[in-house]
Amino acid sequence: MLLVGLLFALGAALTTGSASVLQAVSARRHEQGGVSRLVVSPLYLAGTGLDFLGFLCMVASLHWLPLFLVQCAAAASVGVTALVGRRVLGTVLRHRDLLALVGLGAGLAMLASGAKAEHATAVDRVTQWLLLIASGPVLAVGAVLLGVRRPHVGAALATVAGLAFAGTGIASRMLSDAHSVSAVLSAPATYALIAFGVGGMLFFAAALQRTQVTIATAALFAVQTLAASAVGLLVLGDSTRAGFEAVTAVGFAVTLGSAIALCFSEGDDAAGAVAARTVAPRGAEG
Repeated sequence: MLLVGLLFALGAALTTGSASVLQAVSARRHEQGGVSRLVVSPLYLAGTGLDFLGFLCMVASLHWLPLFLVQCAAAASVGVTALVGRRVLGTVLRHRDLLALVGLGAGLAMLASGAKAEHATAVDRVTQWLLLIASGPVLAVGAVLLGVRRPHVGAALATVAGLAFAGTGIASRMLSDAHSVSAVLSAPATYALIAFGVGGMLFFAAALQRTQVTIATAALFAVQTLAASAVGLLVLGDSTRAGFEAVTAVGFAVTLGSAIALCFSEGDDAAGAVAARTVAPRGAEG
């Protein structure tokens, strides 16, 4: 079942990577219209639809894969964004971008070699309630930042969005052993997933309008991947195959590092929805 989980994780990367291009282009077109207009624009809604499909793929992959592998696959979607941006918008991938793409592939291969196909450890309702309660402060901080008009607030919003999306991954992993509608509806993790998911989408949309796409995407992926992976390993029973701890650690670092390198690629690259070309103008930041 490891192969099935990997295929779903790949599907999540493909769909969310393509969604980033649509959402970033929409953010550029609606940079003066506010978040409310952005999130209902056709392109952004199309991207959100792809994001939802990617989310379903992620949830499916979490039935068999540890959270650290699925989160790294999600971070690797920036490579898909780079390739789609090159095809759709005619941007150019330079040598270092190609090296980062190779790094993504190599890192994911190392992670896959060290991952074990296993369900998450059953999580009691108290822990699920704690996750739901934790969504409150995250959403509150994000709501405060939405009203702040200062330089660099976009990066802070992307960081909060990263925490929120980490929460969706953790909640999804908690729900991986729920096999009935009633079990899903009665689980506090379900409502944590909804709260974190809605907040994450809103905060990331605002971040795209207030800072460069590269910065927003890098902050999002770094925080989301590190936070969710840590909780998966420490709380949810995720682990690696015996003897593959070092390979997995290197794969994690290479994958996340390559994704962030692509996010910060400048000039004619396509990372983070066409890097320096698809960004909010300086006057629109903060």
